Amino acid sequence: MTSPPPMPESTCEVCNERPSVGVASIPGMPMSIAWCRECLASGAIPWWAAIAETACIGGMRHAAEWWVEIVDATCRHLGRTRDELDAAVTAAMIEMEDAQ
Repeated sequence: MTSPPPMPESTCEVCNERPSVGVASIPGMPMSIAWCRECLASGAIPWWAAIAETACIGGMRHAAEWWVEIVDATCRHLGRTRDELDAAVTAAMIEMEDAQ
């Protein structure tokens, strides 16, 4: 029996810097991404995912506590602020409304 071919090296989709160590789902979202050890341990998700999902629920005021914790972990880990996230979410919500 032969071994499967090695997986091609991939980059973490949260930090876009370090090599990934595996694939896991994004909490609350029906998709999986590649994660490095540091990003997985931090509880952070990709910046675009935090924006998109928060926009889909109508902003942080509608977020469950577990989502607030993920967003806060993402902001901390990526060195971003909640104000930056809120501005990006507002822009995404406007874009979604304009697309209707």
